[in-house]
Amino acid sequence: MLNRRKLLGVAMSAAIGLAGSTAAFAQDGKMKIAYLSPSFDISDAWERVYWSMRGRLDEKGVDYEVIQLAVQDATDHAGQLAQVESVIERGVDYVMLGATEYKSAITGLRKLKAAGIGVVVYNFLEPHEDEQARAAQYIAFDHYEGGRIAGEWAVGRLGGKGKLAVLQGVPGVVSDKRMNGFLDVVKKSPDIEVVIGVHTDFDRVKAFDATNNLIVAHPDLDLIYGVSTGVGLGIGQSLKGAGLSDRVLSMGFGGTGDEITAMAEGWLSASPLRMIDDSGVAVADTFIALSKGEAVDPVWSGPFTMIDWESDAGDLVAHANRYSRPAMGR
Repeated sequence: MLNRRKLLGVAMSAAIGLAGSTAAFAQDGKMKIAYLSPSFDISDAWERVYWSMRGRLDEKGVDYEVIQLAVQDATDHAGQLAQVESVIERGVDYVMLGATEYKSAITGLRKLKAAGIGVVVYNFLEPHEDEQARAAQYIAFDHYEGGRIAGEWAVGRLGGKGKLAVLQGVPGVVSDKRMNGFLDVVKKSPDIEVVIGVHTDFDRVKAFDATNNLIVAHPDLDLIYGVSTGVGLGIGQSLKGAGLSDRVLSMGFGGTGDEITAMAEGWLSASPLRMIDDSGVAVADTFIALSKGEAVDPVWSGPFTMIDWESDAGDLVAHANRYSRPAMGR
């Protein structure tokens, strides 16, 4: 069994005060931000968004403080609503909401809007139809597009024939789009057989266990695609433990630092890389614009680049992590 790595530290929250220089927001002159992520993810993506947001605010000379909160995993919708209610009580100015799921966020978003708090919803691109729940901005990397380019890579590596499996995340928009983008490409190759695997809740340990089951039930698999970093790493480690890394291709999603390391070590094959720090910069820029009363675009979306264990991706990774790496050391 794998050990879960806690992304941001202690299991429920950490409050961190940070200093710089400018504007008045609350009575003490600081911009008060709540950063709510949907899990202490087994990837480093949420950590990188956090540090790149901070780096951009520092770069712009903003005086601010951040409350960090995370539920244990992306299925704890009620826990995240409770955290939303708590930051409203604490009088924050802005919230970065990494929603556990699109529909589950609606009640909390209504409460935030009624309280006059500016909100960025992270990881979803479609503004909510309900005006009373609609956030100021929606920031994400297009999940379908990431799945699509992953599918193109898979078909190319398999030469249009073989057998692959897909491991899903939490039931809902993110997992479905990452899977459907992939499958819409793969299904154009009739000589590729597809096995749809279980939902793993974006959990590395569950993905590890699910892969162990897959390779027993389907010993002829040529490739397994996981719809997140955590899922991809769980797949890769299962295959490594079974001595199959050289025979069965493994894919994640996001191109995080952990995935880059796994590719370099030879137990993960490929992943669509996000310019992850760009999204943290976008969060910070939106909060700054809202503080000045400026209009913001309702949707921000960043690009992907497909990378694999053979890619010379050093410059891409350095740019993708240019704000977060100094803080995280990797």
